[in-house]
Amino acid sequence: MSADPQAKRTRRAEPITKHVAQNGAVSYQFRVDVGTRPDGSRERQRFTYPTLAEARREYRRITTEVAAGTFVRRDKTTVAAYLAEWLDGRRDVRPVTLAGYRHALKPVIDNLGAIPLQHLRTAELDALVTLRMAGAPVAQRDKRGRRSGEVLAWLRARPDGASYGELFAEFGNAGEKAITRLMAAGEVVRPARGRYAAARPADPERPKVAGGVSARTVVTMLVVLSSALDDALAQGLVARNVARLVKRPKITAAEMATWTPEQAARFRAHVAGDRLAACWLLTLAGLRRSEVLGLRWTDVDHDAGTISIAQGRVVVGGGTVTGAPKSTRSARTLPMPSDVLGALRAFRTRQAEEHLALGGGWPDTGLVAVNADGSPIRPETYSKAFALHCAAAGVPVIRLHDVRHTAATMLLDGGTTPSATAKWLGHDPAITLRVYGHVYDDALASAGDALLGRSRSVGDTQL
Repeated sequence: MSADPQAKRTRRAEPITKHVAQNGAVSYQFRVDVGTRPDGSRERQRFTYPTLAEARREYRRITTEVAAGTFVRRDKTTVAAYLAEWLDGRRDVRPVTLAGYRHALKPVIDNLGAIPLQHLRTAELDALVTLRMAGAPVAQRDKRGRRSGEVLAWLRARPDGASYGELFAEFGNAGEKAITRLMAAGEVVRPARGRYAAARPADPERPKVAGGVSARTVVTMLVVLSSALDDALAQGLVARNVARLVKRPKITAAEMATWTPEQAARFRAHVAGDRLAACWLLTLAGLRRSEVLGLRWTDVDHDAGTISIAQGRVVVGGGTVTGAPKSTRSARTLPMPSDVLGALRAFRTRQAEEHLALGGGWPDTGLVAVNADGSPIRPETYSKAFALHCAAAGVPVIRLHDVRHTAATMLLDGGTTPSATAKWLGHDPAITLRVYGHVYDDALASAGDALLGRSRSVGDTQL
């Protein structure tokens, strides 16, 4: 028989090399260009596996992901280290917002911070959510696997480490695979050629996390964490955002508390003789607490009859910080009624008298909301004084921010357009309708009468 004229095609060999250690251990290695360094040079990584089949499988997966731009380089950065760096880099948010981010992520850092970021799993976040909601830890399978856990415990019992021969004699081929996984996770180090030791004598103790928190608090934690992991995904540090896979608890929407117009008028009459009457009128006008406490006398224009919202004072980390308003829409100029301007003028006169009585010890802050000694009023103090006035006036003790809801509701119920109401409040019109669109019982009754073709002023006469 004549030979086949076309030579048989040989399969292109994959660049996997066999390595035999001095102790006889066999492993399979390959190198792959995984990207480019900042200086423009190639970044090559070596990968080692105990069997040829596993090396081939991983070589194909890694090269495919590198070509597609989805390969995630191995990185030992922990959850705590990454989140701390992410928080420090958030220069695009206000200090009070950043403080809220730190508070929301604290349970994650405290409970899961020692885990390498690339090893964070949905099951661990699920357990943290359950812990936060119920206040009790959830038993879960060791993420290392049974054999890896046994190998790690065996090494921890040997402070000087163990040789490969000792490890192989104790666990066989399964121990060799477990060592590979533990070294990739940073749990095991190689202090010398052919010797292995545990990286830590024991797992770090995770501090207790307070439980019994609301669903809204848990959802806030997951939302902020998801934002941080989105950035990690964009940087190529993780393959997916595991926080987006966690089922979030349902938030029960609660109706916001508001005053009726009669209750608002009763409170207004009660505080008419108070030293801070002008500030309470501004609060009744729908200004935020931060806006009232950040208002300066230079922002009050008596000639034009307006006040300008140009800054706010908020609580951050136990202190107060003065900065820009909450949003771009929050910076606005509002025409004030004559009684509000009159109260501001009287308060300015009273402060001048207090300044004269105190002498040179009066601090020149330029703020409207100051104490009798000229020091700025702390936000917490303002809220506590408001609660005391509510009780004294005989009106429901609502949150200070709920007075803003009351103002919005009164504006909308009085016929003010949503766009004008939103501009007054410094909000987006859609948000104004969704958040502040409360109506009173009388308005609801009138709406029902209108649908039935009736008028409450006429009676039950059908149109």
